[in-house]
Amino acid sequence: MDISVESSMSQSTAPVKPWAIGGFALLCLCWGATWLPLKHGVAHLPPLLFVASRFLAGGLMLWPVGGCARPPGLRLLWPGAVLMIAANYGLMAWGAARVSSGLAATVNFATVPLAILIFAGRRPGRGQIAALILGGIGLTLLCLRQSGAAAPTGLGAIAAGAACYGLGTVRMKALAPSQSPVALAAWHSLAGGALLLGLSGVTEPWTAQAWAGFMAPGALMNWAVLVLLSTILGFSLYLALLRCWSAAAVAGYAYVCPVVALTLGALVDGERPDGAQWAASLLLIAAAALALISKPKEMP
Repeated sequence: MDISVESSMSQSTAPVKPWAIGGFALLCLCWGATWLPLKHGVAHLPPLLFVASRFLAGGLMLWPVGGCARPPGLRLLWPGAVLMIAANYGLMAWGAARVSSGLAATVNFATVPLAILIFAGRRPGRGQIAALILGGIGLTLLCLRQSGAAAPTGLGAIAAGAACYGLGTVRMKALAPSQSPVALAAWHSLAGGALLLGLSGVTEPWTAQAWAGFMAPGALMNWAVLVLLSTILGFSLYLALLRCWSAAAVAGYAYVCPVVALTLGALVDGERPDGAQWAASLLLIAAAALALISKPKEMP
């Protein structure tokens, strides 16, 4: 089946709802500000266990708010739970422990719209081809500027997770779910968190020392920020916006959030990317912008 992001929903031509503008701005703030808590949190607890507990807690909080709805069918559950949460956030948490928060955010947010472009099933136009080229150059340059073998591997994991997120977004958009965004966010968070918890149990050590570190006030604060801002508020806003905007329009957060993340990384953690890293980051943000504003060619 040909999945077209731009043609799959007629809402893209509908008048913009006032709440959506504010919701989009809040989404950018929430997701741009979650990279520091993620980086600090995985320093205290195994990455998969940290994000699994975050999504399970967020899902449990959202479930009664969503009316305790029955779980959606597997066809609607797997794009969010498997691709957008388990694959994306598992790889993201692993990679975030190896690179600075600002650069990790830039790679993640730039890859999502490029992945949507690739998986949308439309022939790319010239602007979109340019976006793919710029994105490839930017990611390569950023990897080359990282010190040590672990840093490029971390960036690669983050990019792979973001590609899964882009594919999940395309699939969710094509399915046009009728359930409320809050109910969907609750079930996706619960199912995705359960998958991450299972992976953590198989691959990570659950030691008393790790749990003791997690219970430290700083670690708990980072965990709570992620649960409240990113999982509960951010993911609900994202699914709500997908119901009234095109997937490409919602993915516009990809070139707003890196600015938030880079700024917070510099102000709070003293992260100072060098000139080449800033240039690579700007290339990735430009690639994301081109991917979002350029129209695909019509299929013959």
